[in-house]
Amino acid sequence: MNLKKYWTIVLLALFIVLPVLMNISVFILTPLLIYLVYLFGKKATLPDTFLLRYGPFITSVIFTLVVWLITASVNGGDFSGDNYGLIVFLPFFYFFFVAEFTGSFWLLPVLVIICHLFFTACFAFGTWRSQRFKTAGNKKAFPVLALILALAAVATVQGCVQRRNVLHDDPSHPEVEELGQGQWRLELDYRPFQAQSGARLISPKTPPSLQIDHDYPVLDGAEALIPIYAAAANAIYKADVIRDGENTRGKTVRFSQSSPAAYKALLDGEADMIFAAAPSDEQKQEAAAKGLSYTLTPIGREAFVFLVNEQNPVKSLSVEQLRDIYSGKINDWKDVGGAPEKIMAFQRNEGSGSQTAMLRGVMRGTPMRKPLEAEYVGGMGGLLRGVAGYRNFGNAIGYSFRYYATAMNSVPGIRLLAVNGIEPTVENIRNGSYPFTNDFYIVTVRPPSENAARLRDWFVSDEGQQFIAEAGYVPLRGGSR
Repeated sequence: MNLKKYWTIVLLALFIVLPVLMNISVFILTPLLIYLVYLFGKKATLPDTFLLRYGPFITSVIFTLVVWLITASVNGGDFSGDNYGLIVFLPFFYFFFVAEFTGSFWLLPVLVIICHLFFTACFAFGTWRSQRFKTAGNKKAFPVLALILALAAVATVQGCVQRRNVLHDDPSHPEVEELGQGQWRLELDYRPFQAQSGARLISPKTPPSLQIDHDYPVLDGAEALIPIYAAAANAIYKADVIRDGENTRGKTVRFSQSSPAAYKALLDGEADMIFAAAPSDEQKQEAAAKGLSYTLTPIGREAFVFLVNEQNPVKSLSVEQLRDIYSGKINDWKDVGGAPEKIMAFQRNEGSGSQTAMLRGVMRGTPMRKPLEAEYVGGMGGLLRGVAGYRNFGNAIGYSFRYYATAMNSVPGIRLLAVNGIEPTVENIRNGSYPFTNDFYIVTVRPPSENAARLRDWFVSDEGQQFIAEAGYVPLRGGSR
């Protein structure tokens, strides 16, 4: 057969025919395919030179290695099922299934290369049996082999670097959940009016003087403030006349779990009041577009805090040092008075409450470094990649809100850093000396009902401020803990 026909047949067989037939019945047809490749090497009219005869086989291996390297490089070392570069391996859908099921997509090119090399060996064995193994220019096999080994070495090194730079499941360092995760747990722990849930709701030491038995204000808010408004409703609303926490207008206590969602519920009339941080400029514009404006009643203070391992010798960082760490200017703990070790700076997902607070309150326009990433095995083993949540490694630093980090989702072995030498204590948060301190509010957007106004006024009273302190938050004034 002529050279063009030979190359066409071999390349089509390697990239399409053989993998497709093998996938149809991997255990039944594969022995037949092996025999056919062997027979082709034994009976077919073949080119006489090494490169012309084995060129299609060499091309398939080098092509697979190059696609592997390009795909992983373009995606920052991410070699998972979301990469379009893997589409060239579609004929090997059996290998796709193996990679998807195990969550190890690097297996896909490896298995394809092994398959190509195996069929090459079967072909070569057929030429040997027909005493046509030797070709002109056999010495050219050595530089070709060196090229293949070099590409394989680069791919291996790349995989090892990616493995070191991307976090994986580690039972000794579990990931700390971010605000907005674990809704089922919040529903169970903080839902009021139900004996089988609400296990973490506080009961005030003195029953509130305010009691509401009709026209219940519908409450909503940020996740970090759920323990306040859910516990208040549980203590103040007459539970014996509320069926499963429901009012005639729907749920009396909502769990939007984020400030943007809570503000939207307030604008849409689905909540009478929300408990949240001050609205953003965008949220103010959304209200103005509807002819509305927010009324903010401060009821307490919260701190944005930084987390490190309790064994870390660094006890305090300046605002400038924190900004330099998260911009990538400072990369080693020794540069801020700690032991010489690379800083593992955790971030949060873009759009999350703590990430927004970090960008606005700390970075203030300074670009942040690329966040650490983690790989997760999802449904059916599929590999997913996303921003890594905080894990309490010895060289780690992360951030959150004080109450969330110390009460709602506390992890043993974590210490809160002082900032500019000032600890995030209750007193320092209350007097505003801690640098990253913000008020949180009851927010309304329409004239409140009588009971909504009574509840708002109760929160700013001495009794309400004591309740906030008992819930573990920092009141604006008074309140003993």
